[in-house]
Amino acid sequence: MPAPTSTTRKGKSRAQPEVEEKVEAALPLGKQLAHTDKKVRDRAVASLIAFLSQGGDTEGESSNYVRLSDAEMAKLWKGLFYCFWMSDKPLVQQALAADLAELLLQIKPRSDSSKDRFEASLAFLEGFWDAIVREWAGLDRLRMDKFYLLIRRYVNATFRLLAREKWNKESIEAVNQILIKKGGAMTWEDPRVPSSIATHLADIYLDELNKALGMPEVDSQPACPFTAVLQPHILLLTRTPTSHVHTRLMSSIFTPLLASLSLASTTPSTDERPSKRSKKESSESMYAHIVMHSCVGDEGKEERNGAEKLRMALLKSMFLAAADGKAGETNRRKVYTVWRQEGGDDDDEDEDEE
Repeated sequence: MPAPTSTTRKGKSRAQPEVEEKVEAALPLGKQLAHTDKKVRDRAVASLIAFLSQGGDTEGESSNYVRLSDAEMAKLWKGLFYCFWMSDKPLVQQALAADLAELLLQIKPRSDSSKDRFEASLAFLEGFWDAIVREWAGLDRLRMDKFYLLIRRYVNATFRLLAREKWNKESIEAVNQILIKKGGAMTWEDPRVPSSIATHLADIYLDELNKALGMPEVDSQPACPFTAVLQPHILLLTRTPTSHVHTRLMSSIFTPLLASLSLASTTPSTDERPSKRSKKESSESMYAHIVMHSCVGDEGKEERNGAEKLRMALLKSMFLAAADGKAGETNRRKVYTVWRQEGGDDDDEDEDEE
């Protein structure tokens, strides 16, 4: 007669302790990443993190991180792109978009070097943007919105990645270069790159920067050198040959940001009630975290600068980009007009033209 099984007082068998599964450093199948079962998705994401952390050194012979080759990264991202393409349930799409973006912050090479960790994240980020540019023309209208969501998640994760690097100059420049390189998402040199990617980035950039700067783990880092972070948009503003891109950048980024900084730099009268303020002023008072947690310069520092100093720094950055010989003449004149309207010093313009 077999021995009776141990039971609880309710008559159920005692649960056996779960054995932690060993994570395999391998490319998961697309159907696993887009699975409706969260446990299956989590295992697939864990395998992908291990694979990316391993990099191109599968034998573990190098003490430093070895990037995947361009061909390997392109192949990886083609699979991830179409895995996301095939995800069809809204909740699964949202979860997968968040998981793929969070990979930027979860990759951890065996060397445990902060430099290697950023290099691994940067390589994956570049693979993402290369895939977006490469596959964008093939997106249909029904799938466009979910890829807009994926881009939004990556923009937010990129800001948090830069905050983890303490907003150092080299890290910001490395990320900016991915965006503005020839063939990049925000290039002005390659007409084959759809301008809708850059205009969508303009639409979401301030929102996601503001959200990121409001997060406790980001707020605890040095201040954000926001003109350095906005440099791709500043350069595109002055160099794009497409008028609607220039207009969109002004309406989505520079006009509202200058208005918010201007509003924050003025002290409202004590007898002014919030209810009396216009809707325009209310909309312009957005981006509070950008105003409160930014600094002037191209390197993160502990000191947060005041709104007026930030406003003048942004105007100065726009002016200098317009004064560069690579700027388009029409764009230059438009930026100079904004410069004068916002109280810029005409002496600086005269000196530059001399």
